Amino acid sequence: MALPARARALARQDPIAAALLVATLLAALALALVEVLPVAKVVLAGGSCEVINDADPALADRCVVSGFEQHGGAFLLLAAAAAAMGFGALVGRSRPAGAALVVLGLAALVVVLAIDLPEARSSGAIGANYESAEGRAAVGFWVELVAAVSLATCGVLALRWTGERGRLAPTARQDRPARPSAQGESAAPEGEGSNG
Repeated sequence: MALPARARALARQDPIAAALLVATLLAALALALVEVLPVAKVVLAGGSCEVINDADPALADRCVVSGFEQHGGAFLLLAAAAAAMGFGALVGRSRPAGAALVVLGLAALVVVLAIDLPEARSSGAIGANYESAEGRAAVGFWVELVAAVSLATCGVLALRWTGERGRLAPTARQDRPARPSAQGESAAPEGEGSNG
């Protein structure tokens, strides 16, 4: 069965898993989008940081730091892996894929808190030249924070959901009648009881 057909079947058969898949894919998309959004910016007390453009254009380029400048495209890889693991966990009911989704979300969260948060609080080279410079988090920082937490949460929920559904949903083997050897073993105690 093709992947889109399995995803449609999932939406009909298991709407909660389908909703988790949509949430996972949206979080992965948001994480990829962060690469083009500003994650940190520097503001000056007298106005915009861009006012220093005439004095020092190279320094003015550090007024806004994009996700790509900060991560070098790593979030694109994390996002692609998260989308694949989301499909594996929720469409394929793979517990290892659900665990990988949790790990990917936590890895993104570590990057956000250990790398991007200090950058957002720093005025960097601009602060060395301009006393009123102040570092702040930009929109991309908040998007990546929400996306990372969402991915980890979706992974935990996928683990829980696939675990519950795996125990509750009968497999093809459970639906088959017992093999003759198993019936013969169960009949033996009855035969022993009638002889004695």
